[in-house]
Amino acid sequence: MISSSPDAYHQTRVVQSQIKSSNSNLQQMERKTHTSTVSEYQLDMLEHLLSVESRTLPNISLIEQQPEIKLSMRPLLLDFLMEVITILNLSRSTFPLTVNLIDRYCSTRIVKKQHYQLLGLTSLWISCKNLDPKFKIPTLNDLRKICVDSYNKELFIEMEKHILKSLEWVINSPTFDAFVDVFLNMLVSVNDANSSVIKKYYNKIKLSSYYLGELFQFYPNMYFEYSSSQIAILAIMSSISTLKLPINLMSILTFYNTLLESATVQLTIENFQSAFKSIRVLALPNSLQQKYCVNNNQNNLPPKTPKVSMPLTPGPSPEEKVSRKRHSGLVDSSMVAGHERKRSCIDLGVRI
Repeated sequence: MISSSPDAYHQTRVVQSQIKSSNSNLQQMERKTHTSTVSEYQLDMLEHLLSVESRTLPNISLIEQQPEIKLSMRPLLLDFLMEVITILNLSRSTFPLTVNLIDRYCSTRIVKKQHYQLLGLTSLWISCKNLDPKFKIPTLNDLRKICVDSYNKELFIEMEKHILKSLEWVINSPTFDAFVDVFLNMLVSVNDANSSVIKKYYNKIKLSSYYLGELFQFYPNMYFEYSSSQIAILAIMSSISTLKLPINLMSILTFYNTLLESATVQLTIENFQSAFKSIRVLALPNSLQQKYCVNNNQNNLPPKTPKVSMPLTPGPSPEEKVSRKRHSGLVDSSMVAGHERKRSCIDLGVRI
């Protein structure tokens, strides 16, 4: 069946590309060619990523000055967006870029509580346009269904314009997963005692680093303390330590600090120890449990986060709704007491 794309052969090419990508021999050949071609440009790539990163960092002090948006509300919105990204099968970089857009916008403009979910979905929409294939980008009707018609099409378009204008059209920001790829490739190319172990467990280290990097973003006290490049370093070192691989972590830290010394603040072994200690007690957001199919019966995993349903929209609280109905004469006084005891989860926030 031909898709809605104006290209009549679009769907045919998609099917053919999926068939080709399933060939394991072809995958290995392409990966080897890609690695050999890109390896000589790794330092240039890292330098470029670091220069862009320094210009696209959010400001935690300005976010904390938001009159209606609280940091305790942030994990709830991110959990909702992660579920949407997983359901739509979007690229891995879509989530960290969406988080970056949300935090940078909150560092620039005042956001009302009833527009917080609109900001999140619109940031997700912008990220999709930058990172995902055309056929995966949700339409305006899809966005309306996701928020159950809480916002109309015009609001999404207006919010998109406002985000782009507020961020001066600087959308692309280096995400932690981009740094993970660069750093791991650099470690492999060193050809020392550590590189052989990293080659053997490359995919496990990479997947574990992605997972930890996504987990860090749910915790403001960790996410805003480090840059994306530092989060990538800490995630890689934590993954190696969690997998109990025979790798000298101090040599890796020294190697990274040598690369980063002219661009950012150096990390210490105390930073890693603090981050690794926190990992052991962090609770898993529900969306990450679903994405990675985590089995919480294993003893080495953090406790499961209590399930909290995302409200259709962070709009008026139950108290405000009752107040409006009371003034309009649509609510009985005996019902007021029961409703006033209820608090929306967006007001209370989620502490994970």
